[in-house]
Amino acid sequence: MIRIAAVDDELHALKRFERMIQNNSDIELCGLFETGKQLLDYIKNHSLNAVFLDIEMPDMNGLVLSQQILNIDEHIEIIFMTAFNQYAVEAFELQAIDYIMKPIKKERLEKTVKRLLKIKATTPQSGNLFLQCFGDFEVFINGEATVWKNSKAKEILAFLVYKNGVAVNWEKIVDAVWPDFDAEKAQANFHANSYLLRKVLSKEGIPEILEGSRGNYRIVKDGISCDLYQLEAMIKANQFNRKEDLHLLEDLLNKGYMEGNGYSWAQPRGAELEVKCYQVMEKLKNK
Repeated sequence: MIRIAAVDDELHALKRFERMIQNNSDIELCGLFETGKQLLDYIKNHSLNAVFLDIEMPDMNGLVLSQQILNIDEHIEIIFMTAFNQYAVEAFELQAIDYIMKPIKKERLEKTVKRLLKIKATTPQSGNLFLQCFGDFEVFINGEATVWKNSKAKEILAFLVYKNGVAVNWEKIVDAVWPDFDAEKAQANFHANSYLLRKVLSKEGIPEILEGSRGNYRIVKDGISCDLYQLEAMIKANQFNRKEDLHLLEDLLNKGYMEGNGYSWAQPRGAELEVKCYQVMEKLKNK
């Protein structure tokens, strides 16, 4: 099933859209939003496969909104709905998968849904995967936390998430995860636990998020939703612009970056994130 949302400043257009897709069993309509800000707030905490956007809206142009959506989750498919055809070139430069002219017809909308289904069918599926880095490091599949029988296998994955998709030699992983072990013992532990890690990921149906070649390992960020990556993308894109965002930042600071696990190698990153969050919070307080 495809999870979608729609944004249009005209309520009657949203209601018409809802009526046209409400009986489609392949679609889960997760939200109808009259402003771009409402949608952005939603996708900070919920996953979507596609968003249908109007372009000319008073609060935020749909082209601008689409870029902000992709800054949060680059895997969301964008479909524009508009009464104006002059935006088509810009839309496809943003890699929108479709551009539907208003008034939308049901037959035309069904073609777009078929295209979405085809894209989903040819994309490796990892369930609804979410990596939590604030508080305890956890891996959630469809809202259920993965059970780890071995804490070191879990720590290897956490370390690779911390490395942001950059390939890391196994020796550097060993130095971080087993700092007090001699080389021979540490190597043996790494090989045993990396095997257990792959076994857990395969069991959960997400083996593709881990890549290993010639002693180098990395997390594959494509298709992963992660609170750390979302936070860093939003700070970089300067997307915290309302005082209401203070509560979200305060919550993250209170939890701390992987503080529940006590990973010593994560502490410098945690301190760096803390400084960045406080800087953003000060700007919001002064608005």
